[in-house]
Amino acid sequence: MFFVCVTVGLVLLASKYRNNVLRSVKRLCHGITNHNSNSTSKTNNNTKLHVTLDKIILADSLEKCDYAVQRIHCNLSNGILGFDCEWVNEGPVSLLQLATYNGVCALFRLGKIGYIPTKLKELLANRRVLKVGVASFEDGKKLTNDYGCCIFGTLDLRSLAKSLGLPSPKSLAALCFEYLGIEMNKATEVRCSDWNADNLTNEQIVYAAYDAVASVLIYHQIRQQAKVKYSLWKNLILYLKRIWNADADEKFHGLPQGVIDTRFKVQQFNTTINKEISPEEIKINNKPHKNSIPARNKPLYHNCYLEAPDGEVLCTCDRKKAEWYIAKGLGTIIQEDPLTVRLTFEPSGRALGEVGKYYTQVKVNQCVVCGSSDKFIKKNVVPKEYRKYFPEIMKSHQSHDILLLCPECHEISNLHDLQLRKKLAVMCGAPLFETLPHQWHKTSSDWRKLYSAVKALKNQNSLPAKRRPQIESVIVKCTGQKVTADLLDVLERQLKNGPMHPPLPSSYMPHGQAVVYHFQNNKGGLIELERLWREHFVRSMKPQYLPKLWSVSHSHQRFAIRQMQNRIKPEDAKLVGLIK
Repeated sequence: MFFVCVTVGLVLLASKYRNNVLRSVKRLCHGITNHNSNSTSKTNNNTKLHVTLDKIILADSLEKCDYAVQRIHCNLSNGILGFDCEWVNEGPVSLLQLATYNGVCALFRLGKIGYIPTKLKELLANRRVLKVGVASFEDGKKLTNDYGCCIFGTLDLRSLAKSLGLPSPKSLAALCFEYLGIEMNKATEVRCSDWNADNLTNEQIVYAAYDAVASVLIYHQIRQQAKVKYSLWKNLILYLKRIWNADADEKFHGLPQGVIDTRFKVQQFNTTINKEISPEEIKINNKPHKNSIPARNKPLYHNCYLEAPDGEVLCTCDRKKAEWYIAKGLGTIIQEDPLTVRLTFEPSGRALGEVGKYYTQVKVNQCVVCGSSDKFIKKNVVPKEYRKYFPEIMKSHQSHDILLLCPECHEISNLHDLQLRKKLAVMCGAPLFETLPHQWHKTSSDWRKLYSAVKALKNQNSLPAKRRPQIESVIVKCTGQKVTADLLDVLERQLKNGPMHPPLPSSYMPHGQAVVYHFQNNKGGLIELERLWREHFVRSMKPQYLPKLWSVSHSHQRFAIRQMQNRIKPEDAKLVGLIK
């Protein structure tokens, strides 16, 4: 009965789509047969990521752009292009990368050209040419906002892998390792380099090309693994369902529905306000991905000693701080190992009680939760989002609230922090994601247009004569001044640092500032806010290796001592919470 249904379905579809469907089914079956006869391993170890400078086209003028688009069309295989963008800070897209399956890669220096030429614009708008990459939908939207062109046919590789039931790591580097077995070099000094420089370095060029070439290779490897994963008949049925219900783009590429020109939906962690999440639950339900914050391999605590002039130990510190006192002539070396520096002046305060002893003890370079000592990240127990709005008196001596966590515990702790942030948002009437005023968004948009116009006019050699009046009109509209060489120089200098936003209305207040304001003006003061975060960290993470004398009431004890010594102003004591 099963085979009869399939046969009838084939006949009905063939009558509608005729040769196109049959050819597609034949290709599908042929591909499955070939791959089932070969290796079924997860990674094709024979895949090589070769990017050579002779296959890279650096297009920084109209003529070179047209040539690059022509080369892409000549080498385009099955309508698939690797796609990526680079830019600096919040500026417009500086570099657009497109790559074919055989390794031809075009790097379009849009920041230098100042606009997107017509032939490139047509290629980007062609729905039949898939632009594959990571966050390709978002990159397309940014190109639209920056240069006013339409981008269609974007496909996020993570969405494709997820829709086919295959692993979908969250970064291009992780996808490259998963599907190509190759570890990409994502050096920060290249990734965050100046993509608007007059001349790109070879490292920048190869880095940019690798991203685009890797994307198109990963796409093909995902498709191959999907064919291997399913049996012949299951693949056939799935394919017939797709072309029966899919829109024109999905029929052409044979892809699942809902993956073209859509944003990748990241799996959400369960972070409701009333439910606590255990680290074990997070590990089981959500495979931790590589933390975006770089982990430290070098020790944070060097346990050097600072002494008062009479030899009393004041605190331990890192080597850099100790050497600073020596270089400034404010201290002398008493001992080399451990490095001990005696100050040449009387400090403002001494280490008193358990609070003072906390700063004098030796600290261990290990995760305070699990004890791991391989890699660690500094954890701000009281997030900087709030601490930056504290009065100056509470911004010193922050080391108590800076602890070491391994990357995995750090990620879990950040997830728990979202729960308390949500509670504070409700308690203090401080929305987490307050919408910026419309004028701010308009300023950013105007700045991008003006920045692009100035860059285009500064590179006159690549600018068509008929295009110049249009670009000049943008500058006249934004500045109200006639376009001159001097004006362009002035604007270029001013625009380098990003958009100059108008002042925010008095009613607008970021979440962190609103929370701090609430505690400043309510019983308990900011000491209470610190206490909440410390108790939250201890309760949610259950740290087993906290430094000795670490306490949730540390600040209250410290300021009580300062108040006893008359070293705190009444207004500060009220903000802190010592005076009701």
